[in-house]
Amino acid sequence: MSTHLSHKTIDELYHKYAQNEYMTLKMNTYICEQLPAFFENMDRVHNERIIRIQELSAEQDVFIQCFLNNNQYFYVSTTEKFFYYDGLHYQEISEDDILYNVLSTITKDRNLMSWKQRTKINIMKRIKENSLLQSIPESDTIQNVLDVLCPALFSKRSEAKYFLTILGDNILRKNTDLIHFIYPKAKQFLQTLNNICHTFIGVGLSQSFKHKYYEHEYVDCRLVKINESVKSEIVWSNLVLSNALDIICVACHYSIRYKSSDQYLTDSSNDEVLAYGAFSMKDMQPAGFVQQFIHEYVDRAPQLRQDSSQLSDSNISISWKNMQYLWKQFLDSKNLPSIIFMQNLKPLIIEKLKEHYVDDQDVFVGIYSKFLPAIQKFLLFWNDTMTVDETEYELEIEEVILLCKRWCQGRGESTCSLNDRQILDLIVNYYPNVEIENDKYISKVRCSLWDKQMDIEISLNSLKQSHSEVSGSNGNGSTISIYDAYSFYCKQRNVINVSKSYFEKYLFDNLGEYIVDGKFLQLSEINL
Repeated sequence: MSTHLSHKTIDELYHKYAQNEYMTLKMNTYICEQLPAFFENMDRVHNERIIRIQELSAEQDVFIQCFLNNNQYFYVSTTEKFFYYDGLHYQEISEDDILYNVLSTITKDRNLMSWKQRTKINIMKRIKENSLLQSIPESDTIQNVLDVLCPALFSKRSEAKYFLTILGDNILRKNTDLIHFIYPKAKQFLQTLNNICHTFIGVGLSQSFKHKYYEHEYVDCRLVKINESVKSEIVWSNLVLSNALDIICVACHYSIRYKSSDQYLTDSSNDEVLAYGAFSMKDMQPAGFVQQFIHEYVDRAPQLRQDSSQLSDSNISISWKNMQYLWKQFLDSKNLPSIIFMQNLKPLIIEKLKEHYVDDQDVFVGIYSKFLPAIQKFLLFWNDTMTVDETEYELEIEEVILLCKRWCQGRGESTCSLNDRQILDLIVNYYPNVEIENDKYISKVRCSLWDKQMDIEISLNSLKQSHSEVSGSNGNGSTISIYDAYSFYCKQRNVINVSKSYFEKYLFDNLGEYIVDGKFLQLSEINL
């Protein structure tokens, strides 16, 4: 600031009181004696205040640094939520709880009491700059998340890491053009994780996952392996829900650490089988898939290899319907979705096998598949023993497998080698009108090899007779628990036993009038 104004002001005062000796004396005394001391004191106080502010600022910086190191708080601006990390698990925390911890710690320290509010504001500002999605989990957290996912949902830890990196890419909006095909039964699992992610951080983590093929570009397609156990919510529900935040944070950490899911496979996974499977669609074309299918699933009859003129007389053939099923089995074996629509698939297969195709019969003659005998055996079993019956509650897939084995043994043949998933696919493909529930129960179909309801009736008659003999009378008024009745049934020499739920359903539907308190059966009153 210019001193000119100050000099001018003093000159004006002297001029004003030039004739006033009292005021002139006072001015001289004030300016020469009091004013220097006043300014010297003011300068000292000012310097002390600056030093104190510097000391408090330094102390505040150290306090904030120590507080944030000892209390790992994070923030997500999209949801305005705060989170706390204890070194093992992430958890949501309220802003009030953080403020209470901040103010309590400042009070205990006491050195910053005069800056209590200012320190609180600075700490909260720093926390809000600390994004949850940029946090770095400890090794214990990472290993715990991998233990949650593997082997329950993934066979190998590398598969779990790949899956997590995809989740992280989706959260951080990386590689938005990629499509990740995953087992359709994983839909509920992904939806649950996605809902939790939306709740906590306001974004999704499953947008790149697809369960069906819709003419996507093969170069953008990746395959993700996950165990079939994912279809059972019991397997993953508690573990995933209690570790959801940890999964989200580890996923983001992996995405940042490995750059992207593709780079994880190529640069860090060290799992060639995983990488080959994930990228199997990337460089393949429809004709290439069809050629691979024919190579693995179709062969030409040995006696016809040299003389193609015999093809028209050959009884070795594959119908188009069987070819469709074989194609589905091929896709399942490769963990592939239906990557070619049927209207496009048929011309491709005919082109590759044109010398074998008979158009008017819609059949490929002179070729066979090593997978067909088991399929045809099951279809023969089904057509021979299964009938529609509206009164039959259900057959379990496991029961169908046992009955098929029994049927094969009765014919002196080797047993059917198909598993439950293959049999389900066969039923869906060849008997589309059959009702299937939860991929486990077949409704309104009866097998001639086993009358489930008759088995129960025979057992109840035996139980009634046995109970009457033991009591030494006609058993009037005698009762038995439904549990004991089922235990008695299981001890009979049945080839297969109905499930407890089927047994109880039959009793309640057919003998409800003889059931007491929902638990006991009045044996003496039953008249079957």
